[in-house]
Amino acid sequence: MKIWINRAGQNLGTFTLEEVQRGLAQGQFVATDLGWREGMETWKPLSEFPGLQMPSAREPGVPVTQPGPSAAPISSTALAATEGQEDGPAWEQRQTLGFVKALVETWKEVLLKPGEAFSQMKTSGGFASPLLFNAIMVIIWAVFMVIYQLIFAGSMGAFARSQADSSTLALGFGTSAIVVILEYTIAIPLIVGMNFVSAGITHLCLGLFKGASKSYEATYRVLAYSYSGWIFAIIPCIGGLLGGIWALVCTIIGLARVHKTEGWRAAGGVLLPVFVCLFLVGGIYLIFVAMVLSSLHNTNN
Repeated sequence: MKIWINRAGQNLGTFTLEEVQRGLAQGQFVATDLGWREGMETWKPLSEFPGLQMPSAREPGVPVTQPGPSAAPISSTALAATEGQEDGPAWEQRQTLGFVKALVETWKEVLLKPGEAFSQMKTSGGFASPLLFNAIMVIIWAVFMVIYQLIFAGSMGAFARSQADSSTLALGFGTSAIVVILEYTIAIPLIVGMNFVSAGITHLCLGLFKGASKSYEATYRVLAYSYSGWIFAIIPCIGGLLGGIWALVCTIIGLARVHKTEGWRAAGGVLLPVFVCLFLVGGIYLIFVAMVLSSLHNTNN
């Protein structure tokens, strides 16, 4: 498992445990350097890092031995998962990578390695990039939903063909297609706009659980890039449900990494509004049922 090393805010790279141990012995790393790997809540000094042994103190005047040509090479992979070195996800480098490649790479980063992706995510820099990404994901979702609804409507029309003339069916199908397209045309800007509201509510709830350590913008960015899960809308029937669950999990992981907080606090911040909404809907439903039953009872009397 790779270990990220940071010294005074400067990223030194990612290394294996053996490479870090060898670097300590050779003087490349020092005990006060910070280390982090997947599964750890916070960064730890190498002197407290599990699995590492600190070399004994050198005698004065003894020079530090530098790695010779025969020494095994140490990876110099750049680390972006520390404070001040946030440059992810790939969507933030779309001018360099290209639009399509940046989009696909962001899906892969967020959906397959959410912990690493959100550790690298930029938490400032404006709303333009995450907003554009969010809008693209909603459009992708809407396009596939329109396609599947039209296919379903066409299938239903085929079953009814024996009971109605073809001109009536064509008119009905055309009207349905227009209605569906208009619905999603309205839904796209509404969903994109509501994401700002959702981020605000989530950020507030995260604060209630004492898990918010960064700004509202950081929370919005997590929610926006978690919409990568909506790519599963390409799967008929279960795609929407699968994408929603995956996006929810990515959001919880992302908030925990970005705000440097425990997973249960992030989960509380995300799920509290959901439970409140379910409670309200359930209450309204029970009130409606009670009113109907009361009306029926009065009518019988």
